[in-house]
Amino acid sequence: MVLGVEGMYLTKEEERILGGEDGWAKAKALEVIVKVGESLGAERLVNIEHAHISGVSYRNIGKHGEELIKSFADSGVRFSVKATVNPIGFDLEDPSSIPYATIDESYVGHQYNILTSLKAMGADLTLSCTPYYFPQVTSIKEGASVAWGESNAVLYANTVLGLRTNREGGPISLMAAITGKTYYYGLHLEENRVPRVEYVLDNKNNMDEADYGVLGEVIASIHEGINPPYLDISLDEISLREFLAALGAAGNLAMVYINGVTRGRVKKGELKKEMIYRKEIEDRREELGVKERPDLIYFGCPHAGVEDLRVIALQLKATKKKFDGKIVVTTSRGTIARLGKETIGILRSHGVRLIGDTCLVVSPFGYKGLRIATNSYKSLYYLSKRGIKVSLLSIRELRDVIEGW
Repeated sequence: MVLGVEGMYLTKEEERILGGEDGWAKAKALEVIVKVGESLGAERLVNIEHAHISGVSYRNIGKHGEELIKSFADSGVRFSVKATVNPIGFDLEDPSSIPYATIDESYVGHQYNILTSLKAMGADLTLSCTPYYFPQVTSIKEGASVAWGESNAVLYANTVLGLRTNREGGPISLMAAITGKTYYYGLHLEENRVPRVEYVLDNKNNMDEADYGVLGEVIASIHEGINPPYLDISLDEISLREFLAALGAAGNLAMVYINGVTRGRVKKGELKKEMIYRKEIEDRREELGVKERPDLIYFGCPHAGVEDLRVIALQLKATKKKFDGKIVVTTSRGTIARLGKETIGILRSHGVRLIGDTCLVVSPFGYKGLRIATNSYKSLYYLSKRGIKVSLLSIRELRDVIEGW
């Protein structure tokens, strides 16, 4: 290895790239990664197996982001590793399908420009915030380093799949895809993946995904340091996904160690223990609960899976009346393709809008005073910042809420 420009050790290959021998675009991308790594104190770079690129919705990155991605694509540079892509601002098959959203021809054009550039560089346009459900990701070997944007995906990668990634922003995940490298720092290092604190819940009975979302908020508010918290909890896939998404939305965590889920062994006797009381979760659920008739009921942030949609359909089938507002579910195209005819039939008969490629958080959605009920703490966290009135509703409460209004 040879010493880099400002203290980071670079291989001869990395110095060659930095010197522009593979073109200005790859050199510029590596320069960004090196400078960020040096600012964090990283001593070297690490090769990655995969990148998940966030920050691709035109609502989020605007004209400047569009132009940056286009400049790389126009240079002819290709991604060095396989790369999946986060949701965009609308459903490609029906841009007008998102209720309470303003999407004009100009917006659609800008978004298509972004997708065209990403595709030209070799991206797999999955347009989903749950890349961990795609075969090209689940086949990655445990222990591999990746560079992922999208906080819920980062937590899932580290916690469930045994991959190694920090919480990368959209630009860094893009640069990492171009170079096939990121800085060797944070959760790429084994010592930072070892828990120091165990959070003990005094009562874990009968918790649903909305409860686990609140638990994520509680832990995010009290946990300190980069090392993951340890929990001995048993939860289904829907609750797991919503719990991890809440941790990512409410705080800076990028991993949690869950007994029976996360790979590896932990010496529990060495963990400091802190209690979390169920009453705190129940009180917060009551505070966030549905108190007014919602204009819209929303599921799918992170993107809903097949099981979510099956359970939602069963709840709707059991209701004695139809909801007179709007019900929206956002998910990936792959999930829609795997749905059974019965599930799709029930959803359609109840007027559910099944929307792909996007989610409400990254779309130009909503207006001040709009009332939404959702099972996603992540949605509640981000949409509330737009002046939308958001309440928390688990899937199992859907029937009661509809019949109550």
